[in-house]
Amino acid sequence: MKLTIAGDSHGKYMVAILEGLPSGIRVDEDLIRRDLFRRRNCYGRGKRMKIEEDAFEIVSGLWKGITTGAPVTILIPNKAANPVKDVRSVPRPGHIDYAAWVKYKLPDLNIYVERSSARWTVALTAAGALLKSLLREFGVEVLGYVTKLGNVEARDIPDNFEELKKRRDESEVFCPDPEATKEMIAEIDRAKEEGNTLGGKVRVIAKGVPAGLGSYSDLFEKLDSKIGALFFAIPAVKGVLIGSEEMWYGFDYLDEFEIENGRIKRKTNNLGGIEGGISNGEDIWVNVYIKPIPTTGKPLDSVDLRTMKPEKTPYVRSDVTAVPPASVVCEAALSVVVSAVLLDHLGEGNINDLKRRFENEDFPCWDDGFWKEYDR
Repeated sequence: MKLTIAGDSHGKYMVAILEGLPSGIRVDEDLIRRDLFRRRNCYGRGKRMKIEEDAFEIVSGLWKGITTGAPVTILIPNKAANPVKDVRSVPRPGHIDYAAWVKYKLPDLNIYVERSSARWTVALTAAGALLKSLLREFGVEVLGYVTKLGNVEARDIPDNFEELKKRRDESEVFCPDPEATKEMIAEIDRAKEEGNTLGGKVRVIAKGVPAGLGSYSDLFEKLDSKIGALFFAIPAVKGVLIGSEEMWYGFDYLDEFEIENGRIKRKTNNLGGIEGGISNGEDIWVNVYIKPIPTTGKPLDSVDLRTMKPEKTPYVRSDVTAVPPASVVCEAALSVVVSAVLLDHLGEGNINDLKRRFENEDFPCWDDGFWKEYDR
């Protein structure tokens, strides 16, 4: 499966193209609408999200709502125009402005924002939400939520998946801890008043992922390599950690085996569902570290590239924090990666063919006779 994303931040459309999907997937467009709404409507968002509607259109690859095996193309119109009309020559610390100007040498920093703006994540969100219709066929569900915002960290996070999802959905910042939610909202209000911005942490869980997805053969086909590649492409992501953040002693960290109802399970899931680049049958846990947005309300020290003299940064329309919407985007990203490795494992064709392969895949038998001809 291949995902391509195109479009400029203030161009006519953002575009997502998914190639390599099996035929026969009944696409639930309500899932796409819901995730686009969640990405757009959360506490700490700025003026642009009041302008955008994110009304998508699927223009290829579906017939009566069902995938045909052809590339699926999703168009999302942009409503907002670029608020900066003049040439901009003062780079913002933490943004792509200066580095992109050095590389591409076009004398207007507005140019580089069109691709590096987080606006393109609306297309990733739509693609990931569409792929949830595929994952649902195999009993896989992906859930993202906020665990830290500024100095506030979630403390009461339910172990039960359904309760976790319910409390996440009740929070304006997508944090499943009600008390931490109140503190995070207050933290956002303080930062907005100060002209500051906030970073934080997000966790994404893929529940029901079978063992055996990914590979150790090619270093970049490892499941965790693929997660890192896509997650680090998301603007503001500065760190990705799979599994537990506490990994100092092997006795505490390593997931011991046990037998439950005749199946192999783990007593813990500190490794986050991946060993050696391959899923091990436990839920996949990804912790994502999000930096503060680089456009602050309070000017920062910079230089004017036209005059090479000191200058203060301008204010460009922005959010106070990208952490709550990043939880939705990272949820989409994990949906993309898990879908890709699942299809790599099961092959191509109709969704029912893939489900039969999936359901008929037996647990391996240690003594299956494979080596007998060599035991001489």
